[in-house]
Amino acid sequence: GLPGAYFYIHDEENVRYILQTKFNNYVKGDMWKKVLGEILGVGIFAVDGERWHVHRKLMSNMFSRNLLRHSADVTRKKLSELVYVFNKRIDESDDAEEGFDIDLQDVFFRLTIDITTIITFGIDLCSIQRDQQHHFALAFDELSFLCQKRFLDPFFHVKKVLCLTRN
Repeated sequence: GLPGAYFYIHDEENVRYILQTKFNNYVKGDMWKKVLGEILGVGIFAVDGERWHVHRKLMSNMFSRNLLRHSADVTRKKLSELVYVFNKRIDESDDAEEGFDIDLQDVFFRLTIDITTIITFGIDLCSIQRDQQHHFALAFDELSFLCQKRFLDPFFHVKKVLCLTRN
């Protein structure tokens, strides 16, 4: 592939063609393995070819009707919790006309991390209710940031070999 080039496909027919019909034609390449390999090992996000196909097949079996129903229930409950928190902040606001600020990026991150950890691990981090982020959420956010930096830094491999980076 083109180094530093990313393509976003949204047409359902094209997505099916790439992920199902001709998946062997579309590889992530060595860059993904080098950048994400030590973090994600040989999981679906860091491999290509037959190994990717095996992971994809295993993952597709996980998306049963019951899991999707459970995911929808968890999402609905977390959204209700979010509405409750917003209503509470409105009630506690000193000046109803002035209102209060909402950091949507923080809200969406908290919502996403809570839903994901409940569905994946069966653990609710209660991020929506917390004043400060949960330690796991902070670590996950930093790891995501560091992975993104690796992709954007053309000298990542050199820095890693020379121990000039913390990631």
